[in-house]
Amino acid sequence: MGTTSNYKSIGGVESVALYPAEAVVSALFSSEGCEVELSGTPLEVTLLDDASYYEESSHSKYGTTTISHLLHLVAERSDGEEWLDNHFIERASIEGVVAVVSLCSGVRLLAGYSAQFGYEQPLRLDSVTASSGTSPHDTPLVALRLLSHDTDFSAKIL
Repeated sequence: MGTTSNYKSIGGVESVALYPAEAVVSALFSSEGCEVELSGTPLEVTLLDDASYYEESSHSKYGTTTISHLLHLVAERSDGEEWLDNHFIERASIEGVVAVVSLCSGVRLLAGYSAQFGYEQPLRLDSVTASSGTSPHDTPLVALRLLSHDTDFSAKIL
C-alpha cells in the first residue's frame, strides 16, 4: 500500500492519451512516481473544458484496501466519435486501456497500470453516453467512463 504522499494536486483533466492495455513496453516505479515507455499510437480526443475528471477512492473491507480509479471524460460529439465506435467499445470493455492522464495542475498520471498488477487491472469501459442536449443551442456531447480497481493509487509520471 502506498503512502499518502501519492495524493495528487487539485486540477481537472486537461488531456488523456488512451493506449491498449498491453502497450506498456517498460515501467520503472519508485516512491516518487514512474518512468514509462508505451508503444503504438494513442487515442486522443479533445476534451470539453472543465467537464472531465479523474477520481481515486480508497475502500476497506475485511482488512483489505482497494483503490477505485474512475476516469470520466467528456467531449463534443464531433470530437468524441471514436469513443462510439463498436471496435473501441468492445476493446475497452474486454481488454481494457492504459491512460496517460494530464491534469490541469501539470501532474501526469499513469492509470490502468500498476507496479503490483502490471496491465492485469486496466481501466475498462464502465459506460459511454451520447446526448443531444435539451435545447436547440446545446452541443451534442459524448461521455466516456473508465473504471479500474487496484491496491494502490496511480503513479505520477516522472
